[in-house]
Amino acid sequence: MSAKAELTAISRKTRLFTTVCTGVVTLIASLSANAAFVISGGSTQDLTTIAGNDFNTEMQGLGFSKMTTSSQLSVDMDGSVTFYYIAAESGYTNSFNYGSGSSISITENNDSFDWDGWYSFSVDVKANEKLDFSFTSASALALTPVDNADGSNLEGLGIIAGESMSELVLAYNDNYLGFVDSDFDDMLVRAEFIPTAVPVPAAIWLFASGLL
Repeated sequence: MSAKAELTAISRKTRLFTTVCTGVVTLIASLSANAAFVISGGSTQDLTTIAGNDFNTEMQGLGFSKMTTSSQLSVDMDGSVTFYYIAAESGYTNSFNYGSGSSISITENNDSFDWDGWYSFSVDVKANEKLDFSFTSASALALTPVDNADGSNLEGLGIIAGESMSELVLAYNDNYLGFVDSDFDDMLVRAEFIPTAVPVPAAIWLFASGLL
């Protein structure tokens, strides 16, 4: 093979290698971008129909428009979820908890709306497993616990979504004074999902390296 032909062959292999690698990177980026929370069951309504919610204006201004109730939340890939306590308007003292025995807990104090969060924490999560969070109240008159993992009292959980399913707002309705007021503003927690990096199968890299 002449030097010119050899250089041409090397150039073709290099271009093909680059194309394969670009395709792999694009695929990984696409999978990560599409990773999302999964809402199972329940019924969905426009956020504008939730009467008495003191924070509707703020959430709608951020692009959140729908709320699903009586449903459970999971994720479609392994990753991590960061929870931000962002607001509360309640006659009771309520808490947001995560893990067995409420190993992580945040208690509200009727705080004004802060999208960046008054408090926050992150947990690792597994694909297709119900997220192990709950809302509880210090009052025996409240609807408590509202438990996503075991499905207890899910009528007190509102899951508020916008265009992106990688970020949601969890809204607790504690049924103030024993009445179902359905305002879903007794404690609001923002949840942000970040998937674990998608591993590239070894066979793809072996194939690509064989092109050089």
